[in-house]
Amino acid sequence: MKTSENPEAAFLAIMTASATHEVRNVLAIIKESAGLIEDMMWACRNKGVLDEEKVSRTVDRIDAQVKRGAELLTNLNRLSHTLDQDLATVDLNEEIHLLAYLSQRLARKSGCQIRAEPGDREVNATVHPLRLHMALFTALECCLDRFPEGVSVALRACEHEGRPSVDVVGISSEALHSPDIRSAKDWESLSNLLRTLDAEVEATAAGAGFRILFQPV
Repeated sequence: MKTSENPEAAFLAIMTASATHEVRNVLAIIKESAGLIEDMMWACRNKGVLDEEKVSRTVDRIDAQVKRGAELLTNLNRLSHTLDQDLATVDLNEEIHLLAYLSQRLARKSGCQIRAEPGDREVNATVHPLRLHMALFTALECCLDRFPEGVSVALRACEHEGRPSVDVVGISSEALHSPDIRSAKDWESLSNLLRTLDAEVEATAAGAGFRILFQPV
């Protein structure tokens, strides 16, 4: 994430721009599908035959895009509410899912994938909610900067030695050696953000990546 005199505003601008770009894609697909239905109705008036299966597929496509658009706006709304409190107890499973969802466009531009792998239990941490997302986003940027194209970056919420944590791990079908993440161009920004969260970084026991450790609740 680029440095700014107001890094919080810069981060929200990045995430909002990305989400609204996706919403525009949703609207474009809906418009295209509506045009296709109009064409089919016109053909039906001329020929008296309506391809019901094709209409049904097109309606399903519109429905899927409406749901996608609603999910984008719901998640963007959730992100905006991270401004509500300077300190809150959050479930890291929910937060990594939100961050991963809103970061998909960043991943596609880097030729990689981002996925959240939430556990089956709550992993709570008391943090500044917006800065948590800023730190996780910057951690993803560090990985995407150092991992080769085609790698998936997984976010995993867990507890490590009694501390809530998030593992940021690269996954590939081929052998993946852990790169020097600390040489990533955004590493200093990540380190500064983690200090504001009273969090630490350590290497994971296995895999390519690192672990972010937060203070116990």
